[in-house]
Amino acid sequence: ETAMTEADILASTYTDACTVYRPQKVEQPSGESVFKKGLEGQVVYKGIPCALSSPSGGKLNQSQTTARVDTDFLLFVRPEVDIQPGDTVKVVRLGKEFICGAGLAERHPSHNNVPLKLQKGTA
Repeated sequence: ETAMTEADILASTYTDACTVYRPQKVEQPSGESVFKKGLEGQVVYKGIPCALSSPSGGKLNQSQTTARVDTDFLLFVRPEVDIQPGDTVKVVRLGKEFICGAGLAERHPSHNNVPLKLQKGTA
């Protein structure tokens, strides 16, 4: 029996799921390339466990007042999940869908913490 790592223990508390879309250049049959972003981007992760939380609690509001304005949610995922700035993340939480843009992840040995900005016209 292998011991659970801190990442495993944290991941066992993730009750939400997310799909991550990365902007990509697609070459058309005509030869011109089109930039596809948002939900038209390339799916890099599908239905992975995560935890969506509000940034109002915790250390964001001490010094980084600007970060708080730009962030609607914090997304917690396993450390090997590489969500990059500019990715679009669709999170399903308690049956509701949230479509967000990802900021720069804060990486920890046990998890990554990704700031998300809710995109207009969703929620």
